[in-house]
Amino acid sequence: MNDTKEILTFIGKSYAFKGFQFFFQGPNPKCPKNCKLYTTCQENLSPPESVYEIVEVTDRELNCPNDFHEEVMVLCKLETPEIIISMENKDIYLGSIMEYHSIDCVMDKANCPYYQYCQPSKLLINKGKIKIIKKIKKINDCGKNKHLSLVQVEKETDSI
Repeated sequence: MNDTKEILTFIGKSYAFKGFQFFFQGPNPKCPKNCKLYTTCQENLSPPESVYEIVEVTDRELNCPNDFHEEVMVLCKLETPEIIISMENKDIYLGSIMEYHSIDCVMDKANCPYYQYCQPSKLLINKGKIKIIKKIKKINDCGKNKHLSLVQVEKETDSI
């Protein structure tokens, strides 16, 4: 996990468990900025279109003063998780920023141990920008004989 500032926010109680990852699209435009919880609930999650993982769930619960949440909210500590994906070896250049494309494959998760890395749809959006941070390992047993490696990437929020 990243060694960055502590991030606290409120999460709906049914999602408030350690290890839960979510994609924050941006602040709710209907939530008034003068709400007493706005900074913790919305502003702490910056930049928009980022992925977060719950690393700690507190016992602090309360209801949304604006009724945007349909359930009790729980204060949670978050971190930005490492994003591991598979990429074709020919496309891997450490430090490069590029457009992300999931691996085109017909395998399913029951038959492929790398499926979650080839189709990480919860963490990245096709054609979004990524930065290649580290090559982790070469995949020597791809069921479709593709030349792949696992890499760690960061989601880029700025345009190239």
